[in-house]
Amino acid sequence: MREIQRISITDMVVDSIREMIETEEYKVGEKLPVEAELCKMLGVSRTSVREAIRVLRAQGYIESKPGKGAYVAAKRRTEETPWYDVENPQFTDFMEVRMAMETMAVRLAVERAKEKDIKKLEEIHEFFLEANEKKEMTRLIMLDELYHTTIFAITKNQLLINVNAQLLEAFRQYRSESFMNENVYQNAIEPHTKILECFRRHDAGQAVEEMRKHLDITTSDMERIHRKQM
Repeated sequence: MREIQRISITDMVVDSIREMIETEEYKVGEKLPVEAELCKMLGVSRTSVREAIRVLRAQGYIESKPGKGAYVAAKRRTEETPWYDVENPQFTDFMEVRMAMETMAVRLAVERAKEKDIKKLEEIHEFFLEANEKKEMTRLIMLDELYHTTIFAITKNQLLINVNAQLLEAFRQYRSESFMNENVYQNAIEPHTKILECFRRHDAGQAVEEMRKHLDITTSDMERIHRKQM
């Protein structure tokens, strides 16, 4: 019997709003209630609503219009093969590019990191471990993304940061869906820990190796999840 995992308030808000959209209580193109109204409807804080909106935007359920609010996005075509399907060449293309960029980023970041940068990564990792203990899926997704984007930020290479930001949009859907599988986020703990240790030792060469192993595990996880779905 599968163990029932505790979910966070934000996860419940995500599920509630997504259900409203999927049941067409709010139709495509329709504006969602403002933050204060959603808080009242769902009995939660503004922070939980804001985090939920961020997650749903990343998953493609809503889109935000500056100065206007959040709207239900056009439905994704379910017949299309997801980019992260391992039989889809797009997945291979993406992982090859990600491997090149992440290994380059971690090498530059370790070489250029200041003490404050390392402390920031340590803090993010501690939050990730805490969210893992509490099985808070939404926080795990956000903190995994934050860990990697912080490594890019430490490089101070604006072009590399900008290219990664573009790829990030595609990768968010993978994070959101794959992190529903417990093994995926469990498999991120040890690599993140080892990469952080390389920052502390200022060992750029080993950091590259640990990042390569981390991404190899990510690819294997996706292959395993795909086989189970067949």
